[in-house]
Amino acid sequence: MVKVSTLFVLGGLAAVDAYSFPSSVSEISASLKSALDAVPNALVRRSGGNSCPAVWTTISSQLAPLFLGSDGQCTDLARAAIRFAFHDAGTYSINLPAYGPASGGADASLLLSADEIDRPENGGLGPYYSWLQGFYSSYSSQISAADLIQFAASHAIITCPGGPKVKTVVGRTDTTTASPDGLLPAGFGPNSSHDVLHALFQSKGFSAKDLAAFLGAHSTSKAFAQQANGIPSGAAQDSTPGKWDINYYAETITPPTRSTIYRFPSDVNLSNASTTVGKEFRGFVGNQGKWTSAFADAMYRMSVLGIPAATSKNFIDCTNVLPKGTSSKRDIRAAPINDRAR
Repeated sequence: MVKVSTLFVLGGLAAVDAYSFPSSVSEISASLKSALDAVPNALVRRSGGNSCPAVWTTISSQLAPLFLGSDGQCTDLARAAIRFAFHDAGTYSINLPAYGPASGGADASLLLSADEIDRPENGGLGPYYSWLQGFYSSYSSQISAADLIQFAASHAIITCPGGPKVKTVVGRTDTTTASPDGLLPAGFGPNSSHDVLHALFQSKGFSAKDLAAFLGAHSTSKAFAQQANGIPSGAAQDSTPGKWDINYYAETITPPTRSTIYRFPSDVNLSNASTTVGKEFRGFVGNQGKWTSAFADAMYRMSVLGIPAATSKNFIDCTNVLPKGTSSKRDIRAAPINDRAR
């Protein structure tokens, strides 16, 4: 069984000084119009147009038993799929030349370039990388690797009990060119400060609320390479690592007495009530619907980072190919309309 933690392990940054980060979200809005805003407008072919290719239904049926365990909870392979998608798409910054060589984003470079997987921030993803290469080889003539990476993550998210349905599109272009280095939290010493991590995500076009929502994927994470930080192998970051819930938020702020939960120092830094991200972080405590909606919205935008409008206009919506959620979405339906992903 593959055993890796999910999402980013938000740690120290390598070579981050090579890039200048904007000081506020407002400074990047103009750049985002070309890099991100064009994508949703080009999106969903809900009536007419092309339907999702049948191959994705086949792939979904093969992933389903791999991502949900006999105990009814998401598996370590599902965790790896989520983290791998973040690490492929997250190597992007609006400060880099758009769409040029090694521009980063959701382009499968993490799978197709031999250089990226050995970077410190990708530690623990090796087993999934090898598994995904074998899985992709069966379909490489029909789909792009970049689409498979993001589809697998969406499939894993909704497979985890309580996980939301993330808008999922296909039509990405692959590259074998390694993405820029220094654009993900690096290493397995997750001690980075709030300001460093906030700036890093701002450079990708994400707000403090987005970052706080992304962190919630640690609800299903387990740490397998954190021993240097005093975290035992396989230790969870909340009391229910097999479920997509909001226990992580409250338990990061105040761990249960005699708990076996191990918090990442960076998560604690970001959750601090006095910080920008901390205020958003605490807003998810006790509000499952608000979090899952915010995460689904931010995750979709992560999945199309770095993709030019010329490509995104040909996207095909495959969201309906994903399986039904493994638990009720009553909390999402009850959320205020402005909190729901659109």
